[in-house]
Amino acid sequence: MMLMLVLGATAVAETVPTLPVDLTGGKPVNQANYISATEYEDPTLHVVIETGRKDDCDYWVARVKIGHASQLRTAAAGGFENEHSMKGQYMAKRQNAVLAIDGDYFSYYPYGIVLRQGVLYRDKLRKERDVLAIDEAGDFHLFLVPDKGEVPTIYNGKQIINAFHFGPALVIDGEVGTLDASYWLAPELKRQRMCIAQTGPLEYMAMCCAGPQRGSEGMDLLQFAQLAKELGAVQAYNLDGGDSTIMVFNNEKVNDKENQNSRAISDIIYFASAWDGK
Repeated sequence: MMLMLVLGATAVAETVPTLPVDLTGGKPVNQANYISATEYEDPTLHVVIETGRKDDCDYWVARVKIGHASQLRTAAAGGFENEHSMKGQYMAKRQNAVLAIDGDYFSYYPYGIVLRQGVLYRDKLRKERDVLAIDEAGDFHLFLVPDKGEVPTIYNGKQIINAFHFGPALVIDGEVGTLDASYWLAPELKRQRMCIAQTGPLEYMAMCCAGPQRGSEGMDLLQFAQLAKELGAVQAYNLDGGDSTIMVFNNEKVNDKENQNSRAISDIIYFASAWDGK
């Protein structure tokens, strides 16, 4: 499948392949496209890593622009029908990910929704957690504490490619969401956290913060949500945090490098190149 793509400051049209909606990885990465330790660019993908500090807490941001929605992908340690886990760096390398972050640790619990790369593996929602659904155009849709059957596989005429069950929704249509203190995640505690956000059409942001150690205090969910909004999130969704929190760029962990307690995880969300160099 081919499309015409315009990416970058110079509006030069290039014909590039999309990626299949399946569990395969991205195109092999040309190391020459890593402009620096914090930036990658090819005709289909641009990633920039930023760092900052707010509320006495370090944070890391990855800004991503893709040429086609198929470049936003998910992968599991051993498939979405089992409980296998592995370090995020290994999954990222296996999938040819330019940037990868931890997902929702779907294997930790037997309920919720697991819809990945167009396949529905589980629909056992029970009105406990918010759901992020990503459609075939790469747009984010947030469903607040839905019940079984309330997250469709087709929404507004577009197929849902991936859906995640963790939450809560942090930013909804550009505004900080209502963060209920009764949400299962203890939102008032200062912790190491991870989220993914959409900032525009085919433009995204992954953001994580340090935990309450090594000179940082961690962030509660309200602080984290406010930061996501300030940094440009239109829709933002909280993912698994704590020692699952990992951001991988060029096969290396870039967040909180002094933390050696990064755990094995069941899944990643990643961005891959669709460029074959031709």
